Amino acid sequence: MARPFGTFKYRSLEELESAIDDYFESCDGKPIMTKEGLAATDKNGNPVYTPSKPYTLEGLALHLNITPQTLVNYGKNEDYFEAIERARMKCLTYVAERMYDKDGVQGAKFYAINNSERMGGLKYADKVEHDINVAPITFIDDLGE
Repeated sequence: MARPFGTFKYRSLEELESAIDDYFESCDGKPIMTKEGLAATDKNGNPVYTPSKPYTLEGLALHLNITPQTLVNYGKNEDYFEAIERARMKCLTYVAERMYDKDGVQGAKFYAINNSERMGGLKYADKVEHDINVAPITFIDDLGE
């Protein structure tokens, strides 16, 4: 049976925080293991990892099996506010750090420009927009010659 509209899926803060932590852990790359059960290494002896996935609020909502709007609603509830805010900041930090990475800069820039303000962060823009509203000036001849 489906949840009634407007009700939360997670009944406790601990349950929600555990699910959020699980999402971020699922995004991180995992060491690739050999058939012998040892961590695979590159030619320099460094461990090799599976590709990681970006941290996004949309991905978090999907992982939690809720809509992004429901995630926003959780953030408005004082019981869940800090957990959602911490997750939001982790996503924004990921985007900000990718802006300094030559491989991820364009995607991070696009995501920041289009989503950061909605996610509760600063507003980013790649151009400055000026809105100039000029009202007509009316001259009145009140010198009365």
